Amino acid sequence: MNRLLAPCAALTMLFFSGFVAAAEPPKTEPSYPQTFKNVYKASYYGFTITATHELSDTAEGKKLRFFADSMLASIEEISYFDYPTPEQLRPTTYIYKRRGLGRDRDAKLDFDWDKGRVTNNVENKPWKMKVHPGVMDKTSFQMQLQRDLIAGRHEDLVYDIADGGSIKQYRFAIVGRETLDTPLGKVDTVKVERTRKDDDRITYAWMAPEYQYLLVRMQQVEDGDEYTIYIHESEIDGEEISSFE
Repeated sequence: MNRLLAPCAALTMLFFSGFVAAAEPPKTEPSYPQTFKNVYKASYYGFTITATHELSDTAEGKKLRFFADSMLASIEEISYFDYPTPEQLRPTTYIYKRRGLGRDRDAKLDFDWDKGRVTNNVENKPWKMKVHPGVMDKTSFQMQLQRDLIAGRHEDLVYDIADGGSIKQYRFAIVGRETLDTPLGKVDTVKVERTRKDDDRITYAWMAPEYQYLLVRMQQVEDGDEYTIYIHESEIDGEEISSFE
């Protein structure tokens, strides 16, 4: 993948603001963000990368959208989902679009839960795959992870994801706490790692518990290159966060 989009692609697949962490069970009834719009930025090789991550309500259900672009290329991911139960979300549609640098790519997943299958349409070549209850797409799982952790579940964080023609498992672990100095000021965070087997990539995310575990920093190290991206703007449930201090 082009280096200018590598940090943003990692962001949407691995963490983003749907990725949250809790060090102890909540003392009151869990409160989940209903909408948000967060903007992240990074600079690589003289180019600025801007990434927007937002959750909104639509007639088709909840919509989670990620869009990252530089002057040369862009990536967009959209997931539509609902909540048949308060504890478990259910994806209905996933859309992926990549543009620029001669590497355009389109993909769409449509989930049919009555028949227990998902239709994958990649580059206008559709095919079907069986899925079991609880399977999610590469974007919607972020919100499921959020609900689980805000509700006090912070171990055995493993999720089944329809990805690349098979069911893959995404695993996460809480590894510590840190205070970060961000473009919005200093903030206390929880540090979380995405764990992998047989993969030398190292990925960390830092979330702010006081702001519904908003992701404020993500870092990935791969093949000797280090990608880091910080939050620059945030709005949660219609309330703008202008400063953490």
